[in-house]
Amino acid sequence: MPFIGVITNQKNEHYVKENLKGIFKDDNIIFISEKNILNIKNIVFETILVDRQIKNDVQLNKIIVKSKYLILNNDLQFSNKENAITYGFNNKSTFTVSSIDEKNIIICLQTCILNIDNEEIEPQEFKMNNDENVDKYAIIGTEIVKVLYDINRHKNNKN
Repeated sequence: MPFIGVITNQKNEHYVKENLKGIFKDDNIIFISEKNILNIKNIVFETILVDRQIKNDVQLNKIIVKSKYLILNNDLQFSNKENAITYGFNNKSTFTVSSIDEKNIIICLQTCILNIDNEEIEPQEFKMNNDENVDKYAIIGTEIVKVLYDINRHKNNKN
């Protein structure tokens, strides 16, 4: 079973873990922080979700290089965006925010990407529930992980 590394605020961890339960075992979701980044340097992550800034860029880049997918909040200052699936309010992101209100967030995939099974996901919109207790970036990043790993989701997405 693959490992996913998640860099997010502590208040978002429960949300991310609950929403990725059907894809990853709890033990395979590893939250990366300034405090533990040196202790996880030998773990090979299939996917890394970067939702917030981390100061130790050197160590983080060593971990990222070994991963298959990097899902990156494009509104962060980050040195290595090569081959990343980016998201945010920035219109140059792979996934951009189309609409946001109290109940829903709609994101738009701007270009074709390959999912975990190397199937092409074509440009389209994805609708998710908004949660006022969770950062919007964490909600969006988690949704993108679900899109990449759930092969039927992009085929049957209902807006």
